[in-house]
Amino acid sequence: MDGRRLWRVAKRVLLGAALAISIAGAAWFLLRPAQVSTTPASVRDISPTVQGVGTVEAKITIQVSSKITGRLISVLVDQGDAVKPGQLLARLDDAEQGAQVQQAEAILKRARLAVATQEAALRKARASLAAAEATVSRVRATEALAKTNAERWHQLHAEGGVSRVEMDARVTEAAVVARELDNVEAQRRATGEEVALLQSNLELSWQEIKVADAALATVRARQADTVIVSPLDGDVVSRELEPGTTVNPGTPILKIADPRTAWVSVHVDERETGSIGIGNPADITLRSLPGQTLRGQVARMRRESDRVTEQLAVDIAFTDRPPRLILGEQAEATIHPAGKKGVTAIPLAALIRTLNGPGVWTVADGRLRFRPVRIGLVEVAGWAEVVDGLRPGEQVVLAPSQLADPRNEGRRVRISIEQPTADNAK
Repeated sequence: MDGRRLWRVAKRVLLGAALAISIAGAAWFLLRPAQVSTTPASVRDISPTVQGVGTVEAKITIQVSSKITGRLISVLVDQGDAVKPGQLLARLDDAEQGAQVQQAEAILKRARLAVATQEAALRKARASLAAAEATVSRVRATEALAKTNAERWHQLHAEGGVSRVEMDARVTEAAVVARELDNVEAQRRATGEEVALLQSNLELSWQEIKVADAALATVRARQADTVIVSPLDGDVVSRELEPGTTVNPGTPILKIADPRTAWVSVHVDERETGSIGIGNPADITLRSLPGQTLRGQVARMRRESDRVTEQLAVDIAFTDRPPRLILGEQAEATIHPAGKKGVTAIPLAALIRTLNGPGVWTVADGRLRFRPVRIGLVEVAGWAEVVDGLRPGEQVVLAPSQLADPRNEGRRVRISIEQPTADNAK
């Protein structure tokens, strides 16, 4: 019994010792200094590239439609056809417009005939007015003479030179001439009023001609709108309607694009757009031409990015234009922004991104120390420009994933390998 009890005690002691040794080993393993590799910040040239994925689009794309409501009687082109400016594309039924043109022409003709008639009447009235004015002048002169004679005969009668009968004859003659003058003056006034009325009517008739002429131009324009022509030199992208369809203003019949304005519109991460500028060269790959690279250059950058994807659209014009473009085709582009020479750079493997911005690990007194940095250009070869926060030659840790957590600040480390940069290796 005593031997068994001693064995159980010894067994428990051995198990406790083994457990203590295991715990001590695990603690030593977990608390031992981590091995890290460092590399110095170097001076080098940075040639960045920016990747983007998008589609082929055309800057100038026109939806060809009708200006009026009508029945489509013919469509003379199909998708894929090349068209020239002014080329006939489609026709609408113009029977109604043709009838309206004939009616407007008849109204205009009648208005012009009315003007001609009124002009003739006005000329006649003016001649009558001239004759009336001449008659008034003649009768006025006769009336003045008769009045003078009547006054003289009245004086002679008073002196006893003539009889009363002779005097009365001269007075009566003057009165008759005065009444005649009143009549011809009234006739002249009536003729003048007739001339004024005819003049006003003629002016109204000329206005009617202008209205009829404008109405004729309108219906002729509507008739011309039944003929639909190409507004540009381009390719028919799609044919939307067929003959027999009733179209309304603005209803697309054809879609035409100018292939000379085709470009690739790609979306780029906002963080990479700072280095991109208008005119930067780019390499374009189309889905329809796998393995073939086309040259292009940045033509336009939009000023509003997508608030969800945080990407900005960049339009890249073709320098090498493929023989056939497919709008909406998927494309990839590699943009080559202007590089920089002789900048401080670190490998991307040393860069740590935190909520407060990027940084790197350095080692001071055997412990990790976080150093915030400001990053500039980044190139696909794996280098990043350091704008601020490091000087050339300062060592940074090539941080493995388990050290990327900022909570490792102050952790003990041991530098196992110092990696030379390509510049230092030289």
